[in-house]
Amino acid sequence: MSSPVIIPYQSFVQIDRTSATAVYLQITHQLINAIQRGYLNAGTKLPGTRMLSEILEVHRKTIVAVYEELDAQGWVETRPNKGTFVLRK
Repeated sequence: MSSPVIIPYQSFVQIDRTSATAVYLQITHQLINAIQRGYLNAGTKLPGTRMLSEILEVHRKTIVAVYEELDAQGWVETRPNKGTFVLRK
């Protein structure tokens, strides 16, 4: 099932594989930045881990770590059997 609204994650998430910063932290910081700038509004459903890993061309476990970090920092909420949603801006 695909979303009727396509968010261009690749336009605001750029991964530098030569950086000393872990890839999951790079993605986490860029998603937080996207939330703060209003690219991802409160209530926006993020893609599933498999879908986002395909979009960003990273391993699924990387995206799982990103979502866990965003959840721990209070930026998103993961609802079982529903998805991961942006909480604040």
